[in-house]
Amino acid sequence: MKNIAKDLSMVANQLNNLAIKVEKMAEIYTNAANPSTSVQKAAQAANKKAVAKKKNLTPTDQVLTIMKRFRKGITVAALREKSGLTEKQISNIVHRACKKDKMKRVGRGVYSVFGL
Repeated sequence: MKNIAKDLSMVANQLNNLAIKVEKMAEIYTNAANPSTSVQKAAQAANKKAVAKKKNLTPTDQVLTIMKRFRKGITVAALREKSGLTEKQISNIVHRACKKDKMKRVGRGVYSVFGL
């Protein structure tokens, strides 16, 4: 008789735990249906962090990230337009990066980070 009482109390505890978990899942589901809740706030916080990371990039990192989008290579003029850096800055960055084998010259005025 004692074993049955223990088993029944254990089953009752497990059912209570399951009921709590189901309530939490239902709350998450209703929050997902209403996007103006914490999910949206979390997405906004992630966007702010991404913007903050972009501001901390050095000009060299900025140029290399732009170049990674172009598999066949990118011209110096296009780099200047996309990065907003001056021609002298781009020239110095490209020169240093080529010396360090971070990028290579594909053609005249065209550089790539792929195929190293």
